[in-house]
Amino acid sequence: MAAYERFALILDSEEAPLGRAAVRLLELGIDVLYAPDVDEAALLARQEASRLGALLFPAGIGIARLEDLLERVCPQLAAGIRALVVVGPDPDPPLLDLLVSSGAQWRLPDPDVERELRYVTSAAMAIGHADERRKQVRIPTHLETTVFMGRHRKDVRVHDLSCGGAYLAAENPFLEGSSLTIDLALPEGRVVGRAEVVNANTVDRIARPDVPEGMGVAFQRLGGTSGDLLHDYVESWIAHFRLSS
Repeated sequence: MAAYERFALILDSEEAPLGRAAVRLLELGIDVLYAPDVDEAALLARQEASRLGALLFPAGIGIARLEDLLERVCPQLAAGIRALVVVGPDPDPPLLDLLVSSGAQWRLPDPDVERELRYVTSAAMAIGHADERRKQVRIPTHLETTVFMGRHRKDVRVHDLSCGGAYLAAENPFLEGSSLTIDLALPEGRVVGRAEVVNANTVDRIARPDVPEGMGVAFQRLGGTSGDLLHDYVESWIAHFRLSS
């Protein structure tokens, strides 16, 4: 199981609404530090300052507790306040205004949706990190499509998607280096273009438990309308997890 080089710090409350999310992140290979209060979160933040990539906390944290968090814990985060993730329903207006005015970016409405939990946590951990800056944002999807290699066709599920490529879940994936044609139906239109298989994962070669058998592809010829449609689709999905007042 491949683990991140950075921790996600979870600040919970007595009711432990984020306990299950902490366990699931560990199962997904993301290292987690767990704190029941701000004092312990601040202690952990000082101990692991060089490895803190994200900070998740419940939306009902309250103004006073949030101000304490911003002052004592956020300075230890690699990306500062930009790596905060507020979890749960929309915060009350005063709390939301404080978060937005402070520079917080991320919200996770439902931590029980695994693909969204992993996406938002990973996105927050990647902010400003040298290993991640050149990577395009990938969003999880459940889109179904068909790809073609010459006269061969394969029905696939798009496991994740970016403007530059996708991971296609499929049994017996095509070999690395294979050139494919992809025709992907998005809500606003069809994305059609060429792609190359850059990695192929079979059942005996999968490094992470959350990645199914399949293949990673890089788009090669995806301009004009198809490129615009894909860009707009990715951006609209990401916007759902952005804080705004």
